[in-house]
Amino acid sequence: MVTRVNVNPVMIKWAREDAGLTFEDLPATLKNAEKWEKGELRPTWADLRNLARKYKRPSYFYFLSSPPKETVDFIEFRSDDKIEDFSPELRLEIRKAKSRRNAYIKIHEDMGLSFPNFGNKVSSEKNYIKLGKYIRNYLDVSFETQQKWIYNDNGNRDSSHNSFLNHWKEICFNLGILVFETKDVPESEMSGCSIYYDYCPIILLNGKNYHNRRIFTLMHELAHLIQGHSTICDIDKYNKKETFCNKVAAEILMPCDTFNDIPLFNKSNGKLKVAILSSIYGVSKQSIVYKLNDSNIISNESRDVWIKKLEEGNKIKREKDQKNKKNSSPHISTVIIKKKQDGTPYTRLILDAYDNEVITATQAMRYLDVSLDTIKSLDLDIKGE
Repeated sequence: MVTRVNVNPVMIKWAREDAGLTFEDLPATLKNAEKWEKGELRPTWADLRNLARKYKRPSYFYFLSSPPKETVDFIEFRSDDKIEDFSPELRLEIRKAKSRRNAYIKIHEDMGLSFPNFGNKVSSEKNYIKLGKYIRNYLDVSFETQQKWIYNDNGNRDSSHNSFLNHWKEICFNLGILVFETKDVPESEMSGCSIYYDYCPIILLNGKNYHNRRIFTLMHELAHLIQGHSTICDIDKYNKKETFCNKVAAEILMPCDTFNDIPLFNKSNGKLKVAILSSIYGVSKQSIVYKLNDSNIISNESRDVWIKKLEEGNKIKREKDQKNKKNSSPHISTVIIKKKQDGTPYTRLILDAYDNEVITATQAMRYLDVSLDTIKSLDLDIKGE
């Protein structure tokens, strides 16, 4: 005899719609989903487990009396030709980010710790240079410190700027700003997302972007948060809606007043030292060119020549990278994936709470969404950094 479960049809429908799925998107195992939603048929326990896997909601969720009330009113900053409903992948990543925030808050409360009030930092400044300086002071990073980040932990120069990205993320975390990265969200859908809260706001970066893009997006989204906004962005240079925050991000990463102390041009031939400046500031070469043009240090003509050259080089690099991906399928460990998506600071917090018995092994596995063996591997990896 098949046992059917007395779940709430409203919750089944809500979970599907919240996941951004239509009935046509569902596998054969959920062929009766429409009947379950209408209350014409009740699912079995096996059906419920299939629902949980597809909708990414635990089985008990479908017994609740009403859907969760928390919603985020995003301001749409993507280019008009790119705006469409959020993909299931993006919807899931936003949910996961909010779930991590809940874990972060609970652990702090269990440890009797307070959070910085980010709401006190919100600014209505309309001058991008002043706002950039304001955020830079808030981050409290000297230019001398920033220049040292070109070297990784082994003392070698890191041309990918991964060290810059990790340092900026760590600083944001220490200020109570949670920074996470997506896994499967297409680059064409979004570069970044900001979710504003007075306490523990969230920045979500597209994990498929190159390091330089993620660094710039991080500061771009921070500029949105400091204005009290929750946003979805694509950081497109042709997107006029994003010009202000692009300029703020550039000022944070490349403060105008630092140009006076750095040789910008080669003495022998007078050419702009784009590659060297990119290493000094930890940003893309394009960002350097746009910032110097915006600061009236190079002309529009010089900017256009440089950008054309750099875009041609980047096109070749992307094609080479795509070819290498097709020709090789390197295994990436769960440890590396979790550190990238959850961020080392957040992962370290969960591990410390577990090691100090603030949370149980079950809670640690749930907060990090990994097995106990992976938690042990993460612990060894992060403690060895």
